[in-house]
Amino acid sequence: MSFSVRSRKVSEKIDDPFIINEKEIMNSDRKGTAYKEEPAWLASLHDQLRMAVLTSISWYLRTMKLGFPAYATDLELETARQVNWYMASKFFIGKFPPLFGILCTGIARIAGYYGTEELNYPGQPFIDFPLVALRRFSAVLGAFLIPIIYLTVRNLGHSRAAATFAASMLIFENGLVTQSRYATPEIYTLFFSAIATCSWALMHKRTQQSHLIKASVYQIVTGISLGCALSCKWTGGLSIPVIWTSVAVETWNKLCDRRNKMKSVINRLFTYFLAVGLLPMVVYYYIFRFHLSLVPNAGDHDLSLSSHLRYSLNGNQLEPTQPNIAYGSQIVIKHDGTSGGYIHSHRKYFTGGSMQQEVVLYPHVDINNLWTVHKTNELWNASQPLQFVKNNEMIRLEHFASSRKLHSHDHRPQLTPKKEHNEVTAYGDKLIDDGNDYWVLKILTDENTPSKDNELTWKSLNQKFRLQHLRGCNLISHTVHYVPPEGENHQEVTCMASAGTHISAWMVESSYHEQLEGLVPISYTPMSIWNRVKEIHDIMYRYPEVIYNRLQTGSLIDGATNPRSNSDETPNKWFLKRAGLRFWYELSGYSTHLVLNPIVQRLTLISIVTYFGLLGLNAFLAQRQIKLPRYLSWLNAAGLSAIGTEFYTRSAVLFLSAVVIHVGCLRFIPSHTLSMSDILSTMYYGIGLISVISEACTSRLPALGRRVILYGTVMLCLFRFSQLSLLAYGGRAWDRAQCEASGIDIDCIRFPPSAAELADMIENSGQTTDSTQLTIYVDLAGSSQPFRYTQGQENEADKHIAILKQASFNKEAQAATGAFRYHRVLPTPGITPEEAAMWSNQVLIDATNRNNMDRARLEQEAKEAAEKAKEAPKRRKKANDKFVDGGPIMGNVYEEEEEVVNDTPQQEQNQEIPPQQANEIPQFYEIIPPQAAEVPPQQVFEVLPQQPNDIPQQVVHEVPQQVN
Repeated sequence: MSFSVRSRKVSEKIDDPFIINEKEIMNSDRKGTAYKEEPAWLASLHDQLRMAVLTSISWYLRTMKLGFPAYATDLELETARQVNWYMASKFFIGKFPPLFGILCTGIARIAGYYGTEELNYPGQPFIDFPLVALRRFSAVLGAFLIPIIYLTVRNLGHSRAAATFAASMLIFENGLVTQSRYATPEIYTLFFSAIATCSWALMHKRTQQSHLIKASVYQIVTGISLGCALSCKWTGGLSIPVIWTSVAVETWNKLCDRRNKMKSVINRLFTYFLAVGLLPMVVYYYIFRFHLSLVPNAGDHDLSLSSHLRYSLNGNQLEPTQPNIAYGSQIVIKHDGTSGGYIHSHRKYFTGGSMQQEVVLYPHVDINNLWTVHKTNELWNASQPLQFVKNNEMIRLEHFASSRKLHSHDHRPQLTPKKEHNEVTAYGDKLIDDGNDYWVLKILTDENTPSKDNELTWKSLNQKFRLQHLRGCNLISHTVHYVPPEGENHQEVTCMASAGTHISAWMVESSYHEQLEGLVPISYTPMSIWNRVKEIHDIMYRYPEVIYNRLQTGSLIDGATNPRSNSDETPNKWFLKRAGLRFWYELSGYSTHLVLNPIVQRLTLISIVTYFGLLGLNAFLAQRQIKLPRYLSWLNAAGLSAIGTEFYTRSAVLFLSAVVIHVGCLRFIPSHTLSMSDILSTMYYGIGLISVISEACTSRLPALGRRVILYGTVMLCLFRFSQLSLLAYGGRAWDRAQCEASGIDIDCIRFPPSAAELADMIENSGQTTDSTQLTIYVDLAGSSQPFRYTQGQENEADKHIAILKQASFNKEAQAATGAFRYHRVLPTPGITPEEAAMWSNQVLIDATNRNNMDRARLEQEAKEAAEKAKEAPKRRKKANDKFVDGGPIMGNVYEEEEEVVNDTPQQEQNQEIPPQQANEIPQFYEIIPPQAAEVPPQQVFEVLPQQPNDIPQQVVHEVPQQVN
């Protein structure tokens, strides 16, 4: 790596650490190396002393008062859960990749913790859990960022002044100080990204010095660091395009230089691909493999996994099932695209639409998940020969417990009343044949496309399929739920036209046929590591939809957003405006908010504008081949001549591309993993850009001018840091007036009023009882509850809120433990096989009663028709000659008389309708009187609205005696 000559004008040699001796530097620059004006050992010692001093200051600012607050914050709950899961070797799905959790678990084990304390809610005091140790390790990583950025700037060839300037600004960046004090993955991600950038700079330096082995080592370190950053959080992957931007610039410059052979350029590019392209992905994959080896046992997220992955874990066993499905098989059908569970029906009816028996998804094992496969023209019985179900055949599915058929018709579902959705119910009985019960089996290939092979038989476990209704829609389920109190969070099942396979794919998890008992049962084969990693990533990408936490704060029904990620906040707002992220707060005014140092924010923007402005002006002058006028000659001293050199371009492109990529590409990261903390990487690289641009723009200024600029900027950062340090440490209370005066976009109403403001409030309100009362919403387990308190008594209010939270979260934690805590649907008491037989028998009794009632009604109608036919006379018209004047319109008409006669023949009058003819009733099946049940349930007869092909209209409904 070669560096251009940078001329600096300095009048005298000084010893100020921010000022350098340019005369000697000019001589060293001509040799293409960085600052050799002193012996190597002395230069190294000088750098080490500076780094030691700067790191000590950073260490102090980041490690003091780590035990405050003495409870877990909302941001640290996921960390605590993952540590406990790793300690118990329980499988889980994390919000972010596993490296951060693995490192925290190792630190907790070193601290003597063995997974004995569970942290359930923000504000819960910790006793055994080593949260302070985890915070301290985060603070250590945050302090190490200071020497890393110092070495990065120095190894890019810049002066000690620029490196010291960058490190000083990083020390007093409020956001980085705040984030370093909590056990969250963002500081780990930034640490590995910074290591990657520093290693990349070292690689270029060693390449310039022809130390190829060391350069190769630093390439490998860069790739490993990129993989670790990606393995802590997906936002760490944004460092990969930053490095590749540098690769692209370097490759372009080499291609434009005729002295470089094309083969050598391609070989170097291939080396970069292996080191910083392929190696990070390999590191990421093997960290996931290591993670899976640490959590081999069944865990709390089992109900959210696919059956294949779930039964690949130790402790979960699936009873082997018959491989083939025939007519008469009793099957359990599971939805493949979501974690909703199995097709299920129970003794509950829709409150709208057709008001027929519900069909939903239910995730737990239950006899109401069983369905029997029948042909469309007959019901299967044991006397029929065995016949396997084949692709594209039309079938019916009969609910085992109620003998009702899986049914769809032209009714809109209650939760998704859209025209492309039709309601799915359980309808009918053994005496009703309805075309709306017909479904076409569509077996899917490995590419999730319908197979055209009509000889392909229906199989269990390893085969996906779709059920296409006779009307053309497909049976689907999606993440829409029947919420309490009307429902039990069951997932909706509908029939949707033009549905994709991601919501319409199903699989048979269990199958039984009495004539197939001789076949060898099958079960799942062990799931490969690669398929496990793929499924884990699919769930991580859809984490809020799949993983449901009953101890989540706020309203679960209304979909309360994560406090770390609000829908109205974007990376542009975090970077450009005075935004804030609340970590924790108390009504007494103590709180911690992540806010950025406004001096660093503005200097980053100024540096970007300055770089592009000077670069554009330089290009314009070069294109026009003109020189600056005399009155603009000061621009040369302001960096115009230096900013366009290859030396500054290489450094500026590295830092500037990092800023642009992190701000612009954060929007493509899944929103549930984002927070304002992710903008800290932008501030880190922005500080590097500030140091480079400031060096270029001040290189020709007098020593005093540079001293004023550099020292003055650091003092401004320190001043703004001290003003906002209350929000970084939370050790001193803020009042509402201070919050509003800060101009930060945070909720100031949650801060207490000052004494003067409170007195003024009482005076202006007439001293009424409610004059100083304030209502806020407190986040409890699954709900937000309004809480009213008197302003001025915030300490007492904080105690009451702590009691409310403890009672709410402890109650919910005791109600749902283990895997039940992380799924929407809790198990309900199911029915026994005897109760299922009684239910099915009662449905048949009701069908027989309905049929008998229809028979009696038709007989009565036939008898009434016969009697009416006997008595009904025929009227004959007889015209007479009586003239009637019809007036001017009708004219002259004749009046007619009617003569009532009975011309029915005597034999026809005395003939009676044969009884067998009167008793003819359309039937699809022969009625066999069932045996009476021991305790038949009470019957309620209800006339339902007539639907197309839903016959008969009068349906017997049982009064639900047990709802699961």
